[in-house]
Amino acid sequence: MKLISCHIENFGALHNYDLTFDGGLTSLYSPNGGGKSTLAAFIKAMFYGLPADSSRAKFNERRHYFPFNGGKFGGNITFEKEGSVYRIERFFDRTSGDDFKVYRDGSPCKAFADGQAGRALFGLDEDSFARTLYFNAGNQKLSSTGSINARLGDYIPEGEDDARTALDALDKACKKLQSRGGKGRIAELEGTIRRCRSDIANINAVSARLESKYAECSALNAKLNDLMRARADEAKRADKIRMWATYDDMSAAITNNRRRLAEIESKYPGGMPGDEEIAALNLAAGVEKAYRGKKLKSNTRMAWPTAASFLLSLLMIVAGCALINFNLLAGIAALAAGAMFSIATFCVLFLGKKGSRRKDQLDPRAAADAILKKYNLADKDYAQAAAQLSADLISWRAISQEISLAEGRANAFAQDNNLTARPVQGGDSGGEEEEELRRRLAAVDRDISDDESIVEGLGNVQSALAAAEEELASCKLKLQTYTAAAQFIREAERSLSAGFSAPVGRSFSRYSRILGNALGDSVYVDKNLSVALEGGGELRHDGHLSSGQRALVSLCYRLALTDHLFSDDGVFVILDDPFADLDEEHMTKAAQLLRELSGSRQIIYLYCHKSRQI
Repeated sequence: MKLISCHIENFGALHNYDLTFDGGLTSLYSPNGGGKSTLAAFIKAMFYGLPADSSRAKFNERRHYFPFNGGKFGGNITFEKEGSVYRIERFFDRTSGDDFKVYRDGSPCKAFADGQAGRALFGLDEDSFARTLYFNAGNQKLSSTGSINARLGDYIPEGEDDARTALDALDKACKKLQSRGGKGRIAELEGTIRRCRSDIANINAVSARLESKYAECSALNAKLNDLMRARADEAKRADKIRMWATYDDMSAAITNNRRRLAEIESKYPGGMPGDEEIAALNLAAGVEKAYRGKKLKSNTRMAWPTAASFLLSLLMIVAGCALINFNLLAGIAALAAGAMFSIATFCVLFLGKKGSRRKDQLDPRAAADAILKKYNLADKDYAQAAAQLSADLISWRAISQEISLAEGRANAFAQDNNLTARPVQGGDSGGEEEEELRRRLAAVDRDISDDESIVEGLGNVQSALAAAEEELASCKLKLQTYTAAAQFIREAERSLSAGFSAPVGRSFSRYSRILGNALGDSVYVDKNLSVALEGGGELRHDGHLSSGQRALVSLCYRLALTDHLFSDDGVFVILDDPFADLDEEHMTKAAQLLRELSGSRQIIYLYCHKSRQI
């Protein structure tokens, strides 16, 4: 496989940039910030795309190379493989979308439809690509990947998950089931089972206590019912006492009215005056006033006392209407007195006119004097006597009527309420005892309700326990299965890697000797395809390598891997200024090695200092 050309529309600092690759060594010089690393990243992005970016994502390549001035972000790359010319066009948006197209010999095709052209072309994932065909000073990892192992061993078909992916998945699944610190689903289920068993024990204890609480509740209810019956009897007795008190009040009111009536009747031993007598007194008062004024010359002189009598009767009627709103009986009595007084006035007027016509009219004062004598009112004039008799008559009639109605109401009340015998006054009502019983009963009821709610949940807890125990057994079986599977894959990897780690190790040693064998046999490729460093009789971390030594080891490691990964098909290698830390001697040897290798493989070499020119 050979790269032919690329066009960068917009990618980081490169805009509208075109490059044609040499079939062997393509050596490009660019000062710092000139875009050499951008070009290398662009080539990788055409085959593997760019990671998604968001406001929460870490700073990544998509954000790094997104052009400040906007515009289309991406470009195309053309390469040859197995006699066909392919062209990949890929443009990126700001966050995650790719516009991906592939052409084969100038015609659109559906190759690499998932956008993972690198995996299909090289048989490697992006991380494995960066450890073999893509080398820069910032990426000098010295270990293999499952994808590299799979391609070297050829034991997983292209496009399927490799052993490392499977092991990662199994390890992740095992950690979900059980991990350090008492975490994982198994620990959760064991905790759930413990809680369920504890809850069941508590529920059984609560259920055992319920019987005694039921008995206590029944006893309290019985005692409260007895107390309530006693309270009901007491309430009836108290109600009867209140009724007798009401009847006594009604009787006292009747007695008081009778006393008032007797006081009025005591003034009139011969009987209460009548309306005619009061009218006669009023008439005599009018005549008396007329005589004093010497105006009684004809029958017409009697008109004004008659009018006064009518006015008085009218006032009594009006007073009766007003009294009805406050005292029905007094109002009726006043109305009746006014009506009778009016009738009497008419009678006197009629008799007076008749006597006048006969010309034998008598002086009404004689009859009035007889009335004054009858009622022992000789010390009063006619008008005063008429007013006193009228007031006493109205009061007497109103009180008599009130007594009659009150006696009827009292008798009806006594009959309706069966007031035959007076009840004996009761004692203590037991209110405090009832309140205490109700308080205790409410507390027991709450306890019973709470306990019943707990007991009702027994079925749910038992179901949860059974489900947790069943799931726990399943999880333990899964963990056992996942662990066994992972162990089997690791053993298979070790067995398979032993067959291809030795050739890679021999290639690594050969390249190391070409580059000066700076570390001798102390650095080698182990059976796990990782670079091992030995010193002082023990294995050491590769962090002990200097930057220059690490650059040499990284180059030898990648060349050894590519020799065996792509032995049947030449492929390109991207070297992004990997020799910045080499001394002059090793730089010369590295340049000589790359020139020799460029005869059999395509090398894109990028550098930023003329001293590292090849």
